[in-house]
Amino acid sequence: MAKIRVLNREDIKKVFTLADALKAVEQAYSEKNSGAGEIWPMVFHEFEPGKADLDIKSGNLNGKGIFGFKLVSWHIENSAKNLPTLHGTTMVFDIANGQPKALMNAGPITDYRTGAAGAIGVKYLADKDAKNLLMVGCGALAPFLIAATLLVKPDVQKVVLANPHNPSAAAERLGNIAEKVEKLLKESGAQLSCTITAEEDIETAVRNSNIILTATPSRQPMIKAEWVQKGTHISCVGADLKGKQEIDGALFASARAFADDTAQSFDVGECEIPYLDGVLTAHCGEIGEVINGTVAGRTSAEDITVFDSTGIALQDLASAAQILEAAEEKNIGTVVEL
Repeated sequence: MAKIRVLNREDIKKVFTLADALKAVEQAYSEKNSGAGEIWPMVFHEFEPGKADLDIKSGNLNGKGIFGFKLVSWHIENSAKNLPTLHGTTMVFDIANGQPKALMNAGPITDYRTGAAGAIGVKYLADKDAKNLLMVGCGALAPFLIAATLLVKPDVQKVVLANPHNPSAAAERLGNIAEKVEKLLKESGAQLSCTITAEEDIETAVRNSNIILTATPSRQPMIKAEWVQKGTHISCVGADLKGKQEIDGALFASARAFADDTAQSFDVGECEIPYLDGVLTAHCGEIGEVINGTVAGRTSAEDITVFDSTGIALQDLASAAQILEAAEEKNIGTVVEL
């Protein structure tokens, strides 16, 4: 009889850090490019438009001997019932025989791997002398993105928070975000060694930054092309559904743009609108190609680079594989027979 290990949020936090997520996500991108990892078609279904839906992202990692999926459901009316609006579940299966291996709470995995994804873009595409980081968006993902970036680029000197749709929120949330960043760094054996401040004027913040992370639900560009200085890198993680857009499409006319997955980026990512408008006709490549050295990333200190991180199943699977291995070693979680 098959046995499955069930891991809740607290179980996962015992064995998984941002440093682990960075290794997992980088491996996922690399294996996607090498062919050892595959993404399967995404499933999206609306139970009630604008009120309830689900999406399923799935794939396989041959190097880890697994396949699996992450299912995320959203029900906006849950908030009135004192229930979470989002529920996420990750399942992992043995690729050799199809037996289920693990059932996990996808929430913490998503937070860690999304933060790591934006930071991987910085690691491979930002200018080596870039030291001023701007975080656009002050939601739940902000501390994960900031901390992961500080892990891959510890020479960052200044972090600025901006929240264009509610400018005062940056200052209001500064303390909580900074505290969370410190905690996440400590979990990975690092310390916060730079200042974190807030800026209400998004134009000022953009003009004074050369690394930009965006994580908002925006459907209108918040960052104008003329504000972005030469040599800037932007990692966009907010656009994951049709119609979302965080940065000016005009930027793509001259920027070097990279995707986590080409088809998904043009379908639901930051590149969707510029592609439909004819501003962007092709990516320079996928981030896995840059990691594996088959495509050039930044070619000069003056390049403006963009990483469109739409989120792919292999990030979740590579993370889940690490978590499962550590949980088995330390006998964490609950093992049940099916």
